[in-house]
Amino acid sequence: MFQALRRTLPALLVLSTISAVAQDSYLKTHGASLSVGGTGQFSTILESDNGYVNNTYAIPNGTHTDQIFNQQQYTTWSAGFVSSLQFHPKPWAGIALNYGFNHYQERFVYNATDAVGNLQTNVTTDVHEFTGGYLFHPKHIPFQPYLEIGGGALDFTPWTASNQIRGAGLLETGFDIPTHDKHIAFRISGRSLYYRAPNFYQSAISTRAWRVTEEPAISAVYKF
Repeated sequence: MFQALRRTLPALLVLSTISAVAQDSYLKTHGASLSVGGTGQFSTILESDNGYVNNTYAIPNGTHTDQIFNQQQYTTWSAGFVSSLQFHPKPWAGIALNYGFNHYQERFVYNATDAVGNLQTNVTTDVHEFTGGYLFHPKHIPFQPYLEIGGGALDFTPWTASNQIRGAGLLETGFDIPTHDKHIAFRISGRSLYYRAPNFYQSAISTRAWRVTEEPAISAVYKF
């Protein structure tokens, strides 16, 4: 057994080296870069204009129905991170694959015909972003501006309920700041995500509205 390992180990090392060189060559020839940065999140407050919505729930002797109205929905401010793998097969254009993460509370404020005053439901949730887009990124300008247009999905994962996935559109603009090291740069960007606000399958208290989330971001970039 040890003799077999001794014979195969050099071959495995050679194959591993060839694979690493090939991958490195592919990344270089396609102008690849990898960025990781911090984000802040700001979402619009949503208000419902759907009038009264019936809400039926269980009680000891059966069920009861009241009516929900004046729904509002908003998120607490949060800080997260975003990572992007970019390829530029053309010097001025390319594609990007993005992953982002945020943690915050979704807050639902509403009134009910059977209750006095405002009611509030808070849902602590993690949000995972999986998006991709087309890049327009001229390289000859000292501060290298770019525009990304694309979309993907947001996976809302509450701590105490089932997750909910929403489709999302993405618009991102920013610029890269080169350094003396050709492999290192910094990126300042503004990101906008467009999606239908989650309701975690509680349709009566939700606004049924579309949301715009703004995310300013500062990232470090490694260019292969």
